[in-house]
Amino acid sequence: MFWVALSTLIMSLTGEGDDTYAIRAFFERSRDAVEAQVKDAARKRAALDTLTRTERAFERHRERASKISACIERADRRYAAVAADYERCLRDVEPAWTVAGEELIVLDRDLERAVTPAEFEAVRRRAERH
Repeated sequence: MFWVALSTLIMSLTGEGDDTYAIRAFFERSRDAVEAQVKDAARKRAALDTLTRTERAFERHRERASKISACIERADRRYAAVAADYERCLRDVEPAWTVAGEELIVLDRDLERAVTPAEFEAVRRRAERH
């Protein structure tokens, strides 16, 4: 599931694709998969909580990415903008990638720990279907 989330993250950072739809669809499929595949109430609750935390991590990432985009847009509007103006905006790109990537790795591991290996694999297969 980490790789699907990472590809969606990349789409949101690069502007390639409709990341809003992709993220929403991914989480919807993931929740449906957990509901269908995880029978134990405590494991199901833990998995759904992890998905909620993952959604929040994406929201925080989108806020960071939006700030970077807004900074670039402001620079673009000024004819006098110079490379340093864009560099100021872009200095936050690497930290945004780092934080988002680290959060996704932790959350992926949390989800894997919340359910059995068979449930995790079944959820992953079902959530990754398009």
